Amino acid sequence: MRTSYGDFTRTLPERGPPIYYGYCGRTKRFRMMDLPDYVENMQQGVSKWVNDTQAAYQQIARGSGAPQPLQAFGLTTRPDCDRDCHCECCVCDSDILLQARCGETRRVPITYENDTRRERPVTLALDKFASSGGRDLKWPAQLSEDHFTLSPCGEHTVIVTVQVRCEITRDTSKSEAAANADRVGSVDRCEVGYATLRAEGCTVRPTVIAVAVLPDDCEAYRRPCADCCC
Repeated sequence: MRTSYGDFTRTLPERGPPIYYGYCGRTKRFRMMDLPDYVENMQQGVSKWVNDTQAAYQQIARGSGAPQPLQAFGLTTRPDCDRDCHCECCVCDSDILLQARCGETRRVPITYENDTRRERPVTLALDKFASSGGRDLKWPAQLSEDHFTLSPCGEHTVIVTVQVRCEITRDTSKSEAAANADRVGSVDRCEVGYATLRAEGCTVRPTVIAVAVLPDDCEAYRRPCADCCC
């Protein structure tokens, strides 16, 4: 690499050895610098970054030119955001997570293990499925059995069955509502239901089951109906 003292901003008698390599704002290129020159260029770079950032925030605060602030920060808008975002599920802490559709019946096998050399009588209790905010989703759920005895060093499997029944949004009369009792229904965006399964007789904490219900258009199988393209 070739360099000369002519690239520096200070006079020759004041400078030390040019042992620092960095970007020079005056010459618009990288070069060797002594310590004072290097620090000065670093300060100029930081000052420019701060000024540019303040200008971008001021433009946002004024509320004018909405697309410009997004582009200034390297962000772009997506015209299909609603279609994509409603397929995303926000799932809180859970031990078991299943994906389902409206109208489906899901069976969740859970095996309890006894790691001791004595029998353990176990009694199970399953809460109702509810949203993260506590809203009752009215999904019928049941256990294959609610009590059993674990043999020494043995294991036992129970089945949790849940029917995913989504709301029918169209207004109906009472007679129509009765006729539609078995209809599938739908959700506008991902709906996550949670139920807690408690096992009295086990020393482990309760099991939280989460079922994420997707709208019908999410992750749907797609097949073309013509040979040409749009």
